[in-house]
Amino acid sequence: MSQPLLHPVSTGFEVAPWRLSGVVYGALLNHAAQLAALGAAAEQPPYKGAPRAPVLQVRPRNTLCGPGSVVGVPGAVEVGASLGIVIGRTACRVAVDEAEGVVAGYLVAAELSLPSDSHYRPAVRLKARDGFTVLGPVVPAAEVEDPDALALQVVVNGQARLQACTGGRVRGVAQLIADVTEFMTLSPGDVLLLGAETPAPQAQAGDQITLGLEGLGALSFSLAPEAAAAVATKGELRADDGTELHPRGPRARVAYDGAVHEATPHQQGLRLADGRVLREDQVQWLPPFEVGTILALGLNYADHLKELSKELTITTKDEPLVFLKGPGALVGHRGHTRRPAGVAFMHYECELAVVIGKTARHVAAKDAMDHVAGYTVCNDYAIRDYLENWYRPNLRVKNRDGATALGPWFVPAADVADPHALALRTTVNGQLTQQGTTANMVNDIPALIEYLSGFMTLQAGDVILTGTPEGVVNVNEGDEVVCEIDGIGRLVNTLVGDAAFGR
Repeated sequence: MSQPLLHPVSTGFEVAPWRLSGVVYGALLNHAAQLAALGAAAEQPPYKGAPRAPVLQVRPRNTLCGPGSVVGVPGAVEVGASLGIVIGRTACRVAVDEAEGVVAGYLVAAELSLPSDSHYRPAVRLKARDGFTVLGPVVPAAEVEDPDALALQVVVNGQARLQACTGGRVRGVAQLIADVTEFMTLSPGDVLLLGAETPAPQAQAGDQITLGLEGLGALSFSLAPEAAAAVATKGELRADDGTELHPRGPRARVAYDGAVHEATPHQQGLRLADGRVLREDQVQWLPPFEVGTILALGLNYADHLKELSKELTITTKDEPLVFLKGPGALVGHRGHTRRPAGVAFMHYECELAVVIGKTARHVAAKDAMDHVAGYTVCNDYAIRDYLENWYRPNLRVKNRDGATALGPWFVPAADVADPHALALRTTVNGQLTQQGTTANMVNDIPALIEYLSGFMTLQAGDVILTGTPEGVVNVNEGDEVVCEIDGIGRLVNTLVGDAAFGR
């Protein structure tokens, strides 16, 4: 059998002549006037200075919609207007003077957000709501003379509320592409948003919105009360035969002999669906299911919080620290992860990954586990050198190519008696360096699903990385790191240098 274990879920957003990959990255704090207006506030704790690298957010698939959409809002929203850069070819470590060559086109984008005084903490609850990223049609790059000098307008109910220009950015189009691709690869169809104009005008349910961007046309949509807006469901995780996923033991996805295969454990390694038995090192391991949105928890273990207490000003009473990751960070079992030269502190994070099995919207904690398809092991690396502060875990820290290992097995939820009573451990070159238990989560799985589904629609294939216990240590090029969770699997990963990633 050469199909994936779990069928991918389409975003359903398609505009000729391109198809959105589902990965939209937005730049925050990229407006020079916005940073200037913050003044001394940018230097105060917990922020400790203006950003030294691009501050990016992932606008996940539940947020994406197109022209003419009706977007549900809970109250007043900020209507951010931005230029969207559509990537036309694989972009890795692109120089400024070469950036133009990776751009397929441009679009006008509306980045909606609930109002907030915080400029730094990744505001997933404010920005990752259903329909909060409205994207217009693509104009080929050759038809846009200077993307850093385009007139922009936001009209609410026929009245112009903002007139500005795409210039005045900390990083213009070419510089933003160069700085982002220094640490992560952009793929064809990805969209990189230049950053919204500030201050963004506010609007509310019942308003009609039109964004105009010179040479790119107009983008119109409307706002409605959140409860009245339709939520598109995305189905359930399916097995290869198209049936609903059911308990049947651990499964994996591997590449072998030019095809992707489903595999099961075997005493000699693994067994393909066609009966062939192979060693682990004979195949390329892939993430064990087709991954949708990746939601990661920071500081979600009480012992890890205590371990870092001298560096933090937040407590376990604060709302969950959630950030989003892109799929380019994923690598499978026995994969390689880059450790950049010159880095002082790069560490692993052994985590239980929770896989969503069916659409979840406004799910109460008592019903949350019904929406879990299963589990896998995650090793989510971080480079502490680039953290800047705990309130701004920028993607340079966590979304690097190959920085998130996932696998080897997808274990159905019915096979796990209690996901909150699992032992975790990490070894580096055979030496035990980390151990803990999922019982020590600050926010358990039902609480996380209730929290997340309260403002965004979770869809089949979405995955929640639930955080790591204490005991993270620096690792180096050549180290073999093994993350193991009882009943879930043993995930092996090796650190390599820059050359292996062409950097």
